[in-house]
Amino acid sequence: MEFRGNLREALKPCEMVRDVRGERMLTGIEFQAPRNLSMRMSFETFKAAHPALFGQILVMRPFKDRDILTQICGNHFMVLKVAPRLTVNEAQPNYCVESIQSVSETIHSSSVFWLDALNLGRRAMSLS
Repeated sequence: MEFRGNLREALKPCEMVRDVRGERMLTGIEFQAPRNLSMRMSFETFKAAHPALFGQILVMRPFKDRDILTQICGNHFMVLKVAPRLTVNEAQPNYCVESIQSVSETIHSSSVFWLDALNLGRRAMSLS
């Protein structure tokens, strides 16, 4: 499928993306722990706080930045489920690919993602 192929190509440089797969228009993006030591330390800290924290940030960031609604795939907190609208024009799948690519680049190249995770963790801890 062209959408998934474009998404796979756009995410190729992202070390945290393990695989892009799916069926028809439903696509799963599987993430993995980063190899970069500083990112790995942050990742492992948030994973220890709660296994779903990384996945929640993955869902929050595309929605907040690009109005793209995604989900975590069941109890597999490292798989982001992406499904374009049932009726789409030609530009919308490309916008979705660009949005997911942008979010993945944010995870890999800035502290914004990790600050979001820290803030979400703080809010969760204050609710307990």
